[in-house]
Amino acid sequence: MRRFFARKLFAVVALTAACSCLPGRGTAAQKAFAVPAALAVVPPKLDGTLDDPAWQKAAHVQLDWNFSFRRPAEERTDAYLLVDAHFIYVAFVVQQVEPITATQHTNDAGLSTDDIVDVRLWPGGDRGFDYDFTANPIGTRSSSSSENSAFAPLWTAVGTTNARGYVVTERIPLDVMRGDGRTSWRLQLERKVRNANTTYEWSHADAQGGPGDPSYAGYLTGMAVAAKSTRTKPRLQLYSLGTFANRAAGGDTSRVGADFSLPVTETSSFIGTLHPDYSNVELDQQTISPTAFARQFQEVRPFFTQGSNFYNNFDCNDCVGSPWLYTPAIPTPRDGFSFEGVQKRLQFGGFEALSNGRTDTAQSAGWTSPDRRVRLLAQRESVDMLGMHDDVSFAQAEIGNVHNFSTYVIGGQENGTQISSAAGGRYREFGVNLFNPNSGVFAAYHDVGTQYNPLDSFTQLNDVRGPTVFGFHEFIFGKSAPIQKISVSHDDNRFVSHAGGVDYTFSNSSVSIDTRTQFSLNLSAGETYILQGSNPGGYANQNGLSLAYRQNTSTPTRISYNIGRFGAGYLHAWARATSLRLGARGTLTLEADNTIDHADDTTSDVQWLERADIAYQLGSNTSFSVGARRIIGTGPPFFSSAQFTNATNLSVAYYQRVAHAELYFVYGDPNQLATQHSFVVKLIDYVGAQKGT
Repeated sequence: MRRFFARKLFAVVALTAACSCLPGRGTAAQKAFAVPAALAVVPPKLDGTLDDPAWQKAAHVQLDWNFSFRRPAEERTDAYLLVDAHFIYVAFVVQQVEPITATQHTNDAGLSTDDIVDVRLWPGGDRGFDYDFTANPIGTRSSSSSENSAFAPLWTAVGTTNARGYVVTERIPLDVMRGDGRTSWRLQLERKVRNANTTYEWSHADAQGGPGDPSYAGYLTGMAVAAKSTRTKPRLQLYSLGTFANRAAGGDTSRVGADFSLPVTETSSFIGTLHPDYSNVELDQQTISPTAFARQFQEVRPFFTQGSNFYNNFDCNDCVGSPWLYTPAIPTPRDGFSFEGVQKRLQFGGFEALSNGRTDTAQSAGWTSPDRRVRLLAQRESVDMLGMHDDVSFAQAEIGNVHNFSTYVIGGQENGTQISSAAGGRYREFGVNLFNPNSGVFAAYHDVGTQYNPLDSFTQLNDVRGPTVFGFHEFIFGKSAPIQKISVSHDDNRFVSHAGGVDYTFSNSSVSIDTRTQFSLNLSAGETYILQGSNPGGYANQNGLSLAYRQNTSTPTRISYNIGRFGAGYLHAWARATSLRLGARGTLTLEADNTIDHADDTTSDVQWLERADIAYQLGSNTSFSVGARRIIGTGPPFFSSAQFTNATNLSVAYYQRVAHAELYFVYGDPNQLATQHSFVVKLIDYVGAQKGT
């Protein structure tokens, strides 16, 4: 298997190296949204003002479109850009009448609840890597990239607030990004106002799906000065780890390991992990929300998050086999190797993960035509272990006119030990999409074989065939109207088994109302029927409402209630959560959810989830958090018998980052049901390129 993967890897490397000999060409500068790169003879001061005369020579644009409500911007946002051989300098001057939201003080922790200004860059064009640099009004910064989900280089943002709004000045290094030598980059500038639930942007078009859509981004021209600075360096990530734990949590351990990334071309890398460490603090994913399906968990292991953006890029409607590659199903590898990158309009990736007695591999490739009307994708996964071989391949062809129509076909085939016939392992899907920015209809026909269930995929349903259709429409009102937006949607699925009986049905309608006073109301009604294996069919009829206040800010409050049939009972489900400020740097989050199941046999079961989290930002590179959660009671059964749970989890984490290193002190694991009595000390040192580049 290792030789097989090596041959595939060599073929991809050879193809990439050959393609990389072709020179990149800049896109024509006469596009509707294009700004020339103004040369910074002297770097401007970064002090949260435009007092430095150097800014007077900057290129200037305005963010004059309200994407959220499809109308001209109500508030002014000016952006200024300068470039030299090593950096891009950006300044935002923001006018804002709403109260400024700037609660995050620690860098690289996400800014999803603050007001922000955002610079998006595609140095390799609209099919190249996406680099996103975000800052809030006080200069706290965060970044992300399609190249690596752990992208977190060091860059600079300084922000100051004033009576009219705020000003942010930034310096973004060129050597943390990867381009293909072209002199015209794709560029988008964006601003979010949390209290108004509004997004302003620079480049826009009627058919645009979102500010992050590179197909409708503008152009930063004249970037020849930066062409030699965008290739990243080799990166060696060394870590040492000490764990002090009782036997139930694995006992005391110590280890040293490494992850590395070696550039092969300007836009591709060979990546490996040796003695991998997966002690990162995970997200709290425990829930008591009732469902008939297995729960998906988010991948947190660095080797798999590194290349996650190269897989699962298929478009599907009412997906029954997504994600196609589900890496949490892969055991922790002893070591692993991957190759991935982008070359012109081709995107590709491949990895091999080796553990004791098991080998998991995956490869992917995608191509988009220059006019973006045709897209071709392919993906393969395999698992080999004692007595078991599993191999599945997928391919998709999609054709559309970009702005309001597309159609696609997906073909998949699983082969291996558990598949006795080609028909049993097949996956077929055909879909048609009709849409505009405010409405859409998305229909599909699915045909999934009776034995289809790849080991490294997440398959919600197999042995199904039948149609699905989803539609939505948004009604947008004037900026002074009490109701800003009403969204209505309906989803219908009806599947039969290959033997002809009804296998799964789903019908759901919802209405969402967003008000000017930051209240949001959602009403939903729907029913589900599902047949699993030899179980008698299960039926659910859940109807409910949810009310939220300031849901897009750092202090949201939400409450929801659902009622209806669920399996062999009648279910009431409540969810309540709120976040409160603890001074300027702290947040307290409280949650209390419960289910009450009145079974048909006259018994009743009650289950509670109670959660409290405190996060405190000690500084721009230091944070501390404590989380406590308890689940107690008996949850509502759908097919199986009810299970009683009485579990408490406590976790504590301290994090500090210095220039080229990170330090973690962690007690417990928030992803476990009950407290894991272990204490972890972890040090990571980055040699060469920066984190995630």
